[in-house]
Amino acid sequence: MHRSVVALATVAAVATVLAACTSAADHAEHPASPTLTPTTLPGGWQAEALPRQLRAEVLASDGSRVLVGGSAGAGEGREPRLLVRETRGWDGISLTPRTGYGEVAALVRLAVGPGGNVVALGNATGGAHLLPRWTAWSGSMDGVGERPQVFETFGGPSAGGLAGVSAAPVGAVVGSWATTSTRLSPAVWHEVGDRWVRRTDASGFASRGDVQALPASVTASGDEVVVVGTETTTDARGIRQAAIAWTTSDLTTWRRVVLGPRSGTSSGATDVACAADGCVAAGWVGDRLAAWRLEGRDAGRLALPAIAVEPYVARAKVAYDGACTAVLAGRESRAVLTSGDLVHWARSSVPEPQVDDAVMADGRLFVLTPDAGTALASLPDPCGRP
Repeated sequence: MHRSVVALATVAAVATVLAACTSAADHAEHPASPTLTPTTLPGGWQAEALPRQLRAEVLASDGSRVLVGGSAGAGEGREPRLLVRETRGWDGISLTPRTGYGEVAALVRLAVGPGGNVVALGNATGGAHLLPRWTAWSGSMDGVGERPQVFETFGGPSAGGLAGVSAAPVGAVVGSWATTSTRLSPAVWHEVGDRWVRRTDASGFASRGDVQALPASVTASGDEVVVVGTETTTDARGIRQAAIAWTTSDLTTWRRVVLGPRSGTSSGATDVACAADGCVAAGWVGDRLAAWRLEGRDAGRLALPAIAVEPYVARAKVAYDGACTAVLAGRESRAVLTSGDLVHWARSSVPEPQVDDAVMADGRLFVLTPDAGTALASLPDPCGRP
């Protein structure tokens, strides 16, 4: 009798463990998928029903679908998450971590190409000095895997910030790297096999003399990678900052396009979004929200309604799909400007403050406000297209 009780207890324990493992595996690959039942917010916005416990960090779009990267859980129980919005609801994209930091990372940079290829960067804090531990991820909508890198690939004493990633026309990471003890220079990483290789000497995309370049946002347009940011000039006349765009088709030779005023008022570009016909960049000029149209080698400032922002620290956001443009003040105002022709602008408000990211997908504007009660909201047909 005693042996039978022990055997039954053992079987029950094993079954419990297997069930827990199966549940955990299912959750890792297929997190809860709420249906797209809209919750109406002021101004015609709708709250997106993301899975519980998800901490959304970044958005990406391939034009028809929106992806959300982030994490679930906290501390040692945190896990990376990647979701895609399908017709029936939010589906999880399978993630395969291969390092200890990958297992607890939050996905904070994300890009998806027209063919469904995905590039992402994860971040976790660890080590004796609690430094950011970057993890590199790539794959497709069917599954994304971590590609283990040495710590010095993106981190270490010479590391600057990582501005963003592109998935097309090539996978690329763009950020900054200390090239001397006193200077940060733009840095570009590209994937060779499973390794990300860095270069800081790309022609036309570098700090030089009394000018320091700092990339802020990365995307792709057709066969080119597009980066926007600032150049800070320090000379006898003082310190000035100018909004700049850089484009490349091979990650080696870059074309520099000046966006902001060439003299006088300082400016900065903080975000960029592209479609098949070109790009729109957002930022600031003086103490006003600003935006620019980019088409090949040409760039022109758009005439926006006046919205006050804080110079140097403004983090304007932009979403663009070729037919509709949305320019948002970011973390300083709930104001959003929308236009179907880049000439006539309508002003409205986002439902939550402090927008961290914005994309267009399937004719809807999505805004990410992770510190608010509604982490992700969408606005159907923001430009009133027929």
